[in-house]
Amino acid sequence: MKISNYNIIKKYGDEILVYNSFSKSSLFLDKNSDTAAFENIEAFKKLSKKEQKILIDNGFVIDDNRDEFSEIKYIYQQKYFETNFFNIVLVPSLSCNFKCPYCCEKDYTCGKQNIKKYFSGLKNYAAKNFHLHNVVQISLFGGEPLLYVKECLEFLDWVKQDAEKYGYQYFTSVVTNGSLLTEENFTDLLNHNLYSLQITIDSDKTNHDSMRIFKNGEKTFDLLIEKINKLIPISKDYEKFKFVLRINLNNTTVDKVKTTLECIEKENRKYVHLLIRAIYNTHAYNEKNSNNVNALKEYFDLGMQLGFPVLKEKYNYQTCEACADRKFFYLMPDLSIWKCINDIGYENCKIGNLTDSGEVELIPENIVDWYNSCMSAFSDPECIKCKLLPDCLGGCPLHKCKNHKKSCRTFDMACLPFIY
Repeated sequence: MKISNYNIIKKYGDEILVYNSFSKSSLFLDKNSDTAAFENIEAFKKLSKKEQKILIDNGFVIDDNRDEFSEIKYIYQQKYFETNFFNIVLVPSLSCNFKCPYCCEKDYTCGKQNIKKYFSGLKNYAAKNFHLHNVVQISLFGGEPLLYVKECLEFLDWVKQDAEKYGYQYFTSVVTNGSLLTEENFTDLLNHNLYSLQITIDSDKTNHDSMRIFKNGEKTFDLLIEKINKLIPISKDYEKFKFVLRINLNNTTVDKVKTTLECIEKENRKYVHLLIRAIYNTHAYNEKNSNNVNALKEYFDLGMQLGFPVLKEKYNYQTCEACADRKFFYLMPDLSIWKCINDIGYENCKIGNLTDSGEVELIPENIVDWYNSCMSAFSDPECIKCKLLPDCLGGCPLHKCKNHKKSCRTFDMACLPFIY
């Protein structure tokens, strides 16, 4: 037997966290505990048989013939080229009824908007391609996607018929500011196999109402809290659905975030999955933020104490929680195809275009550049030795494409959700 290369030991207050980034197993130990058995095979051999079994069963200690690095690389590449699963993110418009100052899309239009042409080209593409996969995930994004909820639902109605005809499964997800959600359109989305709907609150009421506001300056915090509490009961019977509440941390504190979370009625909290992130700077926003991605645990702990589940990272062994690395792309308003839209000014993320007839015209050099960025962790000496490799995988592909260097993910951002 030998010690896994991916055992991570961190101290949190009166506890020691031992986490394995490959197996996703975690143990909390008393602060005075001896952790030598997680780092030294001779110390492991001195443990009782029962204790040894726990470490072996959870991947902290492995067989001598295991090559964890090769296994990670194999799993990653398998997922990257998987074809049974397909994810398309629909961005019919970059228009939005909010004017959030940090929006990475606010300075761009990405071509002339034509909703009728967009859904016509999309339908032609779907008719030729969706049935080639076992599972199709359709994500609604924007802009604010519910500005065009009628057109989105009409397309999903067509997909439902196509899926029944050809025997594939389809699922949907939505990232929305929440202002246009109604009982009717929420129920319609749920009936299209909605597995995730995400709404964002910025820290606390004061912060939120200074940032996430309507274009006319009207505040939105009370409106969104009311909608969340009203809509959650509708979704309780949909077992596969997750209501995701993203909490943006922006010069805030645990106590301030607590006032927000306490606005969610107690009986609703177990149905609301928390995704917590610090607001980061982009080309469109550059402000100091006392919050960062190295200090998320106290916010996760707060959520758990109040009865909220923490959203588990669903993209295991992939470089990014958004672009996912699978057979995945964003379909933009002008029918261009992108791998990432966090910086629409960087056109190397565009990998092709969709014609009106639903044919794909690819840009091979951009596809290869993106692939090389995603795979670079397996040739980078620092990444190869890093204990966070299975959860980070070299960090953001967009950053690597633009800057030709990696941007490592922190433990709290990459690994921490797995312990809850």
